[in-house]
Amino acid sequence: MQYRKLQDDDLHALDAFLATHAETSMVLRSNLRKTGMNRRHHPLSGCYYGEVSSDGAVTAVLTIFGNGNVFVQTGGKPVPRGLIDLFRSENTQAVAGFYGPADQAKSVIEMLGLGDAEFAINACDAFYRLDLANLILPQNVRSDSFQMVDAERIDRNTLLRWLRAYEIEALGGQDTPALDSRIASRLVHALNDRNMWVLVVDGVPVSLSGFNAELPDMVQIGPVWTPPEQRGNGYARILVAKTLLAARARGVTCAVLSTDSPAAAKAYEAIGFECGGAYRLALLASPVKLPEPISCP
Repeated sequence: MQYRKLQDDDLHALDAFLATHAETSMVLRSNLRKTGMNRRHHPLSGCYYGEVSSDGAVTAVLTIFGNGNVFVQTGGKPVPRGLIDLFRSENTQAVAGFYGPADQAKSVIEMLGLGDAEFAINACDAFYRLDLANLILPQNVRSDSFQMVDAERIDRNTLLRWLRAYEIEALGGQDTPALDSRIASRLVHALNDRNMWVLVVDGVPVSLSGFNAELPDMVQIGPVWTPPEQRGNGYARILVAKTLLAARARGVTCAVLSTDSPAAAKAYEAIGFECGGAYRLALLASPVKLPEPISCP
């Protein structure tokens, strides 16, 4: 096997590999489709480090995006040491977090020497999928009383406040100017991509949902946020169901998500999602440069 940084000539082989592990590679595939690879300074464009066979097939990948988040996909096999060594030797960017199938992401963290690092969150989420043909519609989901509107129609300050609260509660974020800057940038991208919606009841915004990765046949749900004062009314499940109805109408056949919240899991299961694995979301308290490898005597 060869370990090397992937280039444009590898795009077909990379996409073919990721497509065979489509559900847990949604962000990798979606970002690759949107921005390609190796676009410096773009937060969603990544450097892709691959394990490549003699016939040019990609068999494992480790990617760091412009925002410092690292994603891994090995197809279920152990993370190759050669891939870690390549990443350590060539990557000069600070690392902000790790994502991927739970055991794979955990292995990457440990193999890079960050097992004892300070994490804002290091969660092993339950991973859910739904064939949209089996979507269960909540009661009154089609009622005119529950309106799904594009997020761009909602007051910007409300969206920023909600996303800040979501980041702090769900992702362990610290309420700092850096967080505000990151959220503002994320909102700009979401509004430009038109992949975030709000449920409005009697003229009042009550819940937010979006897709954080999209392909023609599959979407990944997130973020989902309901202000505490509006919880317990089923608003999130109604909004998520509405977004999936709209996605199904344009040809999407599958949706995936991950969560470590029992309450959220109950809501997703109520509309048909089934648990089928584990996915790790590990965000460092602050970005770090990789430690130097330990030399053997």
